[in-house]
Amino acid sequence: MSTYGYARLNALHVPENFTIDDQSHIIRDYAKNNNLDVVSIISDKEQTSISLDMPGMKKLVNMAEEGEMQTLVIARLDRITRSVRKMNHFIEQLCIKNNVRLISIAEEFDSERKSSQDIMNVIRIISKWDVKMISDRTKKLIRDKRQVGEYVGHAPFGFVYKSKKLVPHPKEVDIVKNIFRKRNIERASYHKIARCLNEKRIPSKRGKKWYAETIKMIYKSPIYNSVDWTTFSSQDPACMQELLDSLQRLRAERD
Repeated sequence: MSTYGYARLNALHVPENFTIDDQSHIIRDYAKNNNLDVVSIISDKEQTSISLDMPGMKKLVNMAEEGEMQTLVIARLDRITRSVRKMNHFIEQLCIKNNVRLISIAEEFDSERKSSQDIMNVIRIISKWDVKMISDRTKKLIRDKRQVGEYVGHAPFGFVYKSKKLVPHPKEVDIVKNIFRKRNIERASYHKIARCLNEKRIPSKRGKKWYAETIKMIYKSPIYNSVDWTTFSSQDPACMQELLDSLQRLRAERD
């Protein structure tokens, strides 16, 4: 049976008597007392206690997937990660998917024992709860921002952020008006409109080229469909307020 050890240290926070060497001694002493022959101890020393994206960790996963490791011994569960969600991901990938036995000495955790399998189920449940909590907090944050008039996400074309609130941008609004004029009056295709804007060196929202799909997205957007572009003027405050009202109605419907 191929047994490996794993030791991890956050380079920004070195706990007393728990260095890489200390963890290695703990692992080797445990292995000796339990008739386990440790092939080697893989370690990571990074400036994080959460990430699984580390050289040693990746090596462990690769060995498990290749069937080169049957047992992994660690000094303490938090040597894997301090994130419950990532802990669950690692355990599922290692123990369930690749059938590797995981032993954590401090907690007397052994994935082959019934009691430890119950712990794995608890970790799985807490992980799902954590994901839901993050989702709920994000949704609440978005609702709170919108209630005070703040917009969340990228500003749609025709608008810019000003003091965390969206306001119409006259130059971009004029481009939108031009798109509708070419489409409705000249019957120009989306490709032709994009080509025309590029030839005039008029930048898109992010300063890049225009594409037919971008033109179509603006033309089809419900933000602009309720506006009468034949009489619209970006110099008229009432017209600009009408455009802002259109955006706010759309947001209210989506909420």
